Amino acid sequence: MRMDSSKDTSARYNVLTTSSGSLNKTQEEAPSSDCTEHSLWAYRKAIAYCFSTAFTGFIFGWDVGTIGGLTNLESFKQSFGYLNSDNVWTIDSLVSGLIISVFNIGCAFGGLTLSKAADRWGRKMCLYLSLAIYSVGVVVQWSSVFSGAWYQFMVGRIITGIAVGASSVVAPMFISESSPTVIRGSMVALYQLMITCGILMGNIADYSVKKYMAGNIQWLTPVWLCHVWSVLVMLGLFLMPESPVYYVSKARYNDASRSLSLLNSKPVDSDFVHSEVEKIVENQSHIISAQRDSLWYDVFVGKSNLKRLFIGVAVMIFQQFSGANYFFYYGTSLFASVGLSNSYITAMILGGVNFASTFFGIYTVEKLGRKSTLLTGSIGMFLCMITYTALGSFALKDSNGEETKSIGFLMIVFTCVYIFFFATTWGPGAFVVVSELYNVRTRAIAIAIATSCNWFSNFMISFSTPMITGEIGYKLGFVFSGCLAVSAIFVWNLVPETKGLRIEQVDLLFEDEDDSSKL
Repeated sequence: MRMDSSKDTSARYNVLTTSSGSLNKTQEEAPSSDCTEHSLWAYRKAIAYCFSTAFTGFIFGWDVGTIGGLTNLESFKQSFGYLNSDNVWTIDSLVSGLIISVFNIGCAFGGLTLSKAADRWGRKMCLYLSLAIYSVGVVVQWSSVFSGAWYQFMVGRIITGIAVGASSVVAPMFISESSPTVIRGSMVALYQLMITCGILMGNIADYSVKKYMAGNIQWLTPVWLCHVWSVLVMLGLFLMPESPVYYVSKARYNDASRSLSLLNSKPVDSDFVHSEVEKIVENQSHIISAQRDSLWYDVFVGKSNLKRLFIGVAVMIFQQFSGANYFFYYGTSLFASVGLSNSYITAMILGGVNFASTFFGIYTVEKLGRKSTLLTGSIGMFLCMITYTALGSFALKDSNGEETKSIGFLMIVFTCVYIFFFATTWGPGAFVVVSELYNVRTRAIAIAIATSCNWFSNFMISFSTPMITGEIGYKLGFVFSGCLAVSAIFVWNLVPETKGLRIEQVDLLFEDEDDSSKL
């Protein structure tokens, strides 16, 4: 019976459509005279639906954008820190690193486990579950104001991390499955854009509460706002139809037709909807057939699969060890030590550069290709990082030990250029490369492993940065510079160009490694 499963999906749909007569192929409606088939206006409903789902990326970005500045607020230090020998409120670097970094452990766990609920209960239900868990984590965080226990706040961040990790897997998948083919690439890219928007708005929030508020309300406000973002996403999901791919996987073909009808503004009995359902059924049958005899450890079998896994994992690790989150998480504390009166303004500038550059990143990956994009990014970021590090290590302080503001300004300039290179190359490019490396048989587990390595690398960077910078200061940048130099060599020698290639063509790139790489 198992051998016939791929045929059964198509057969059941064919019987349904031919015997019920529910899909009338003669009723395709022509587009109105003021709206062509490929205009954005024709897809306005799909764009609105996908935007509501992509807003989950804003929640992720909000955390990245707020947490670094939050832990540097005087009110936060008074709530969870102690008075040092100089009678100044402070938080241990170990505690600060844990509070910031454990979020990534939660993300890794949620991405690997909770996201599986999307196949059983549907994409919408999985996101609802994630948002509910997220809200619980937020409550745990702000209620720590009553206990004054930093570890309670940390536990809350682990819980919210689990939710964000799951949504970071499910939301892009939901968008990809729900958006019309013509605008699918742009809609998936919208998720990354919302992450950078969240980072920028988080930076602005930190600056605002620092300037206009005092006391516990200062650090509580960015945390309370997390509830607002969660409710907004829930309201958007309420209007969003379930994924037609999920409906087909459960043999709910009429529901799939209704979903496609809503997403594409087409009659449910139109030729277009009928054709799209058939395509999904055919694709699902192919996936079932390819994965029929696959096992989770197949990704470790054969030189071809091992090489692909190694490349994907290395690309994800190099993305984190490029040092981007060194700036995103700790920008406020880093630039406070270069003599700036308000380093929160610098964080906003970096967030703005990151957000604006993301628009170019969507274009760069497609125009330059995957390999050239990563190589350009490695070289550009290396030059910026090593210059920034040299200035901070050897030129920032004058003979009297005072910070030179002109050098500090130069460091900010090179950091902005660095952020531009990251946002246009490695930021989006790493995930594109990993998504295109694997065949259907090993794709799911390979991407899960590579993505988990990305989260854990993020954890290592965010956890260790406060302690390392406390010992060697800006010289940590030399470590990132070395990693960027190695990444350039790695990309040049090992990363294949996958732009425009079908899955079977990517297989051919690795066929010399091992015949088992062929489907």
